[in-house]
Amino acid sequence: MLYFNRHIFSLLLICTVYSSFAQKNSHIKGQIIGEDKQAIPYVNISLHQAKDSTLTKTIVADSTGHFIFRDTKAGRYYIKVKSITHKETFSPHFSLDEQLGGYDLGQIVLLTNNEYLAEVLVVRKKQFIEQQRDKLVFNIENSMLAEGNNGLELLNKLPGVVADDNGTLFIKGKSDATVMINGKLTYLSGDQLANLLRSTSSIDISKIEVMTNPSAKEDAAGSAGIINIILKKGIREGWNGSISLNGGAGRGPHFGGGINLNYRTEKLNVFGIYNQYHQNLEYFNSLTRYFYTDQGTRPESYTQQENKIQPKLRSNNFRAGIDYNIDSRQTLGVLINGGFGKYPKYEPTTNNFSTVDNNRLIWSSSTITEGKERWRDMLYNFNYGIKFNETGHELKIDLDLIDHYSKMDQQLNTNYLKADGTPLDRPSSRRGDIPSDNKVYVAKLDYIHPLAHAYRLEAGWKASHVRTENDLHYDTLQNDQYVADLTTSNHYIYKETIQAGYINLSKSWKKISAQVGLRGEHTHTSGHQITLNEHVEKSYFKLFPSAFLTYAVDEKNKLQTSFSYRVQRPSFWDLNPFRVYTDPFSYTEGDARLNPAYEHAFELGYTFSNKYIFTLNYASRTDVVNDILGRDLSNPYITYERPENIGSFKNFGISFIAPTQLTSWWSATHFTNYYRNEYEIPQDGILINRKGNTLTLNSQNTIKLPNDWSIEVGGSYTSGLTTGLSQIKSSGQLYSGIQKKILNKKASVKLVVNDIFRTNSRRYETVSSTIRLNGRSNPDSRTAILSFNYRFGGAGILNSQRSTSSEEIKSRL
Repeated sequence: MLYFNRHIFSLLLICTVYSSFAQKNSHIKGQIIGEDKQAIPYVNISLHQAKDSTLTKTIVADSTGHFIFRDTKAGRYYIKVKSITHKETFSPHFSLDEQLGGYDLGQIVLLTNNEYLAEVLVVRKKQFIEQQRDKLVFNIENSMLAEGNNGLELLNKLPGVVADDNGTLFIKGKSDATVMINGKLTYLSGDQLANLLRSTSSIDISKIEVMTNPSAKEDAAGSAGIINIILKKGIREGWNGSISLNGGAGRGPHFGGGINLNYRTEKLNVFGIYNQYHQNLEYFNSLTRYFYTDQGTRPESYTQQENKIQPKLRSNNFRAGIDYNIDSRQTLGVLINGGFGKYPKYEPTTNNFSTVDNNRLIWSSSTITEGKERWRDMLYNFNYGIKFNETGHELKIDLDLIDHYSKMDQQLNTNYLKADGTPLDRPSSRRGDIPSDNKVYVAKLDYIHPLAHAYRLEAGWKASHVRTENDLHYDTLQNDQYVADLTTSNHYIYKETIQAGYINLSKSWKKISAQVGLRGEHTHTSGHQITLNEHVEKSYFKLFPSAFLTYAVDEKNKLQTSFSYRVQRPSFWDLNPFRVYTDPFSYTEGDARLNPAYEHAFELGYTFSNKYIFTLNYASRTDVVNDILGRDLSNPYITYERPENIGSFKNFGISFIAPTQLTSWWSATHFTNYYRNEYEIPQDGILINRKGNTLTLNSQNTIKLPNDWSIEVGGSYTSGLTTGLSQIKSSGQLYSGIQKKILNKKASVKLVVNDIFRTNSRRYETVSSTIRLNGRSNPDSRTAILSFNYRFGGAGILNSQRSTSSEEIKSRL
C-alpha cells in the first residue's frame, strides 16, 4: 500500500511540475462577454488549427469569462466558443509566435440564442424521473430525497424498488437485482451489501439508474435488472468543492457530514471526497413460529418471539483520484475508493413456547445477543481512454483490485425458565468468530466505432477472478469452559473466474432506431469445504442476447420494446455452507450445490407528450434461488433458512409514470405499478403454487415558495408482495421537507421528516411443510434531519462521470 501511494504522489508531483512549467510558454488568452458587455462564465472554448480545422485543445472559461490556452506551439489558429444560451461564435484566424510569448484575443462578444434559450431552461430543470432507452433515471441530487436518508432507505422510496434489511433488492416484484456504484458491481451481498447501503448517505448520491433490461454491454448477472447508484463527483475548473453537515434523530441520534474537494487544470484533475455517518438505531421485531407434525394439520405448538435490536452504525467513506490528460485525445486515471466502519448490535430476545390447544405456556427463554461487526472495503482502479477522432471512435481500459474484509464477533447468552418462572436448565452460551476475506481482480476493455450509414459498433471484453474465504469458529459453554463446536464451525474457500465478451450493433433511420447485442460468458467455479474436505466445481458457457427497438410516431410520441436474457447467479454468501445463528433457535446457512437461474424478460413501452410513460413487462425464470424454511433434526424447536433452487417464476406487470406541472410553482411526479407474481415450487413431493397481485403507488411533489423557499411532499404505498414461500403484507410511508437557499444561493438549509406516521413496518408470512412464520418488523424509520450544504469555488461545467470495471461482482459477496 505504501509503495502504491508513493507512485500516486510521484504522478501528482510530476503533473503539477509539468503544468507549472507549461505556463511559462506561449499562450492565447481572452474574455467572453455578452451583448450587454457582462462577462459570460464557464463556456466551452476550443482551439483549432487554421489549415485543416484540427482540434488542438478544449478548455472552459472561468467565473469572469476569462480563458487562457497555455503551452501552445507556434502556428496559425482560430477558436470556437459554444454556449447553450448563446450562438456559436468563431474568432478570426490569427498567428501565434513563440518569441512574443502569447496572443491576446481581447473581448469576444456572444449573441443571445433566443430560439434555443427557452428550451435550454426547460432541459436544465431536470425531472425527478427521466426515461432513457435502456433505463429509468431518478435525479436524486436536487430532490428532498437527497437529505436525511441512507442508501438503503433511499432505494425503498424509489418507484418500483424494494430493499429489505438483509440486502435483497426487488424491481417491480422481481428479486435479485444487482447493485452497481458508478457503473461498477459492488461484489457484496446479504448483510455486507446492506451495511454498504446503510453507510452511504443520500447527500453523496447524484442519481440512481434502474435498468430492467440492460444491454449486452452490462454483466448478465442480476435477473431482476441492475440498480446503478451514481455518486457525486466535483470535477469543475479550478479549486471548488462543498461541505455538508446534518443532524437529527429517530429513536436515537443521527449525525454526519462530508467534504468534497477538487482541483482541475487543463492537464490535471485531482479530487477527494470524505463522508462520515453515525446512527444510533432501534428496531422492534415480533415473530410467531407455528410447528406442524403433518403437513396441512393444525399446529401442535408455537413460540412467540419478541426482540429489540439496538445497532450503532459508524461509517467512513472516501474517494480520491487523479485524471491526467496526456494530450487532447488521451486520458490516464487512478482512483481509490474505500470505506470502513462498524455496526455493533445489542439484542435482547425472549421466546415463549406454548401449546396451541389451550395456549398454555410450556417454557420460555431470554437471550442477550451481542454482535460486534466491522468492515474494510477498498477499491484500486487504473483506467486509460483514447479518442481516435471526434466522431465517437474510442477505446477504454479499466483494471481493478478490490479488497474487502469483514468480521463479526458474536456472543449469545441464554437463560431457560419453566412456566412457573423457575430455572429449567443451566444457562447456555455460544460465541462466534465470523470473518469474511474477499479479493476481486477485474480487467475490462470497451471499444466504440461509428460506422458508415449511421451504424454504431460497440464491443468489449471483461475478465474477473474472485476469491472468498470464510473461516468460521463457534464455541459453546460446557462446564463453565468454552469448547470448540466442531459441528457448526467451518472453513470454506470459493473461487470464481468469468471470461466475457460482448458486441452491440445499433442503427438509426428517420423514425426507427434499433440495437441488437450478444454477450458470451464462460464461468468456472470451485468451492472447497476444508472442514469436511469436500469440493464442488462447475464450468459452463452461456450466450445472453438482447435487443431494443424504438419507433418515433411523431415528435412527441414514441414506442419502445426490449428483450434480454439474463442469469441469477447465487451470491457468494448463499454458496457458503456455514451457519450463522441469529438467536439460539434459528440460523441461516448456504448451499455450495446451488445452480444459477436464467430469465427471459420483455418490455413494451409507450411515451406520449414526451413525458408520460406507459410500460408492459413480462418475465419468466427457471431454477429460482430462494430461501426455504426447515426444522433442525437435532432439535425440532430450532429452525433454519437455506437457499435452494425452488422451481419456476413468472412476472406480469403494467406501470405508468406521469410527471406533471400543476402550476408554475407546483410540479409533481406520480408512479403506479400493478404486477402479478406466480411461483411453482416442488417441495416434499408436492407442487406448491404461490400467486399474488401487487399494487404500488408513489408520488413526489415540489412546491416553490417566495424568497428561495421550497417544500417537498412525497409518499409510497405497496399492497403486498409474493416472493417464493413468503407473502409480505401492505406498507407505506409519507415524508416531507422544507428548504431555504441562503448565501447567494451557494448554500441551503433543509429539514426533512421521513415516515411521518411510522407506517413503514414490515409484516410477512412464510409457509413450509412443517413450519409457518408470522412476523412483524418495526424499523427506526421515522426521523427528522436538519442539514446544511455549502458550495464554494468555481462552477464550470461537469466532466463525464467515470466508472470502473468491477462494480458488478461485489453485489454477490
